[in-house]
Amino acid sequence: MPTATECLHGSTRIDVDRALELKAEAQAHGLPSPPFRCIECNDPVKPHRGGGHAGAHFEHFQRNSNCSLSHRSRHTDGRAAQTADYELNDAKAIEGYELDRKITSLARNASIVAMCKKRDKHTCQACGFRLEINGKFVTECHHTKPLAAYGAREVSLDELVCLCPTCHRIAHTRKEPFSVREIKALLGQP
Repeated sequence: MPTATECLHGSTRIDVDRALELKAEAQAHGLPSPPFRCIECNDPVKPHRGGGHAGAHFEHFQRNSNCSLSHRSRHTDGRAAQTADYELNDAKAIEGYELDRKITSLARNASIVAMCKKRDKHTCQACGFRLEINGKFVTECHHTKPLAAYGAREVSLDELVCLCPTCHRIAHTRKEPFSVREIKALLGQP
């Protein structure tokens, strides 16, 4: 998925954080969102906060197949999705940014995530909550050292921790993510 992290505001190039600030300021004063434009094709774009599996980025209002920063259309060819059997014997994995057809995207290694969840017994390491829905555990793997700060690099299992969805969102509510210790303090946990 494309990740445009800069746009044009007038003739000035700004990042997603600044665009979100400008949008919030306009909303606070009852004004429409300021116009932002793609740095490549000059089409209108809107800023999105990071969360889930995507970092903060700009998204085109309408897809533009001629712009490498526009989200691709979803194509289906009728084939069933293939499932991978992940090796659970690697203690490290290469994760980070990849370049594919001029589009920057985050690469993830499912085997190290599976090892982290198994090690932490699908339990949030901040609040101790263990959520199971229809026989499946709902936990998220959090990088204690942000990938965005380091780019592609080797990630150790020691740098990952399981968090429940709520604590994971708390961890990412500021530019420098909260540590597990800080989340516990916010929640009043020992």
